[in-house]
Amino acid sequence: MNHILKIAVAALLLASCGPKKHPENLAEETRSQNDEFRYTAIMVRGAQPVREINLPGELESFYETDLYPRVSSYISKMHVDIGDRVNKGQLLAELEAPELIANLTAAYSKVKAAEAGYQSSRAVYQRALKTRQTPGAISEMDVETYWAKLVSDSLMVVAEQAHYESVKQLVDYLKITAPFAGVVTDRRLSPGAFVGPGGQNSVPLLKIKQLDRLRLRLAVPEAYLGDIREGTPVQFTVRTFQNQVFSGNISRISHSVRPDTRSEMIEIDISNSGRKLKPGMYVSARLPVQAHEGSVFVPKSAVLSNMEQTFVIKVANGMAERVNVHRGDITDSQVQIFGDIHPGDIILKVATDEIPNGSPIAIEPVQ
Repeated sequence: MNHILKIAVAALLLASCGPKKHPENLAEETRSQNDEFRYTAIMVRGAQPVREINLPGELESFYETDLYPRVSSYISKMHVDIGDRVNKGQLLAELEAPELIANLTAAYSKVKAAEAGYQSSRAVYQRALKTRQTPGAISEMDVETYWAKLVSDSLMVVAEQAHYESVKQLVDYLKITAPFAGVVTDRRLSPGAFVGPGGQNSVPLLKIKQLDRLRLRLAVPEAYLGDIREGTPVQFTVRTFQNQVFSGNISRISHSVRPDTRSEMIEIDISNSGRKLKPGMYVSARLPVQAHEGSVFVPKSAVLSNMEQTFVIKVANGMAERVNVHRGDITDSQVQIFGDIHPGDIILKVATDEIPNGSPIAIEPVQ
């Protein structure tokens, strides 16, 4: 046993007497190893890449309206129902109000009476003019009286005609017509129901929506308002047709930021001649935007995060330098970074934790 222990001690003494590696030798060894392997590096360039932001939205009919009766009446006939397609000016419902018909008849009678009075006054005035040609046959005061009566009766005709037209307009309101071409999407009343002019608590007869043309409303965050332009193409999808992409162009911009959401509303007109899309559908829209001028984008692989920092490896004068950065916007293959990195700097295309800060490094020629 003592013999084995003596052999082990002798071996340790021989090992301690061997050549030692100094730090300078370690650096030279690292340099030689790095010279054998060259890393791929890229030059940082300022860019304004176009990317897309996803925004939720909702489809709305281009025109939609609730139809209320304009006069108090009863529903006589309903010519359409839910789902019916209607054309502009088409008769949708008929109402009845007997008192309006009576008022129209009375107004018409007053017009005829006023016209008869006017014709009589006109004849009297014309006879007075002929009589005045005979000296002393009629006084000038009588002629002026007949003229005043003629003017009064003519104004009475105008007033009665205006009253008749107003009553006739009310009678015309008993026929409900479509203000535009569309589809009846709601009907709540039936013949026999009493209805009145639309108000806060009134029930509409019908609801009509235009379906061949829709509008998509999107709330764009304040940070991207500088990139919004009329005519910009927008693509979107709906859950019903997940494999189909629809498109349209920005048609209107509100030019006003909502204080509660810090966003601006935009509208996209959507052609829907096949009526495949429906008002009320939720959509996921992709809006193209550009990064701000002078932004720095690098490959995603060039940015590395560990427990201590997020950094890129900058190469200057053959030495590696870890530069702390913060990530910004992300595209499919690139990421925006903020830090002490500028266009023209050389960085490694693939950052790695194995390269110490301040160590020598060899890179391939940068294109």
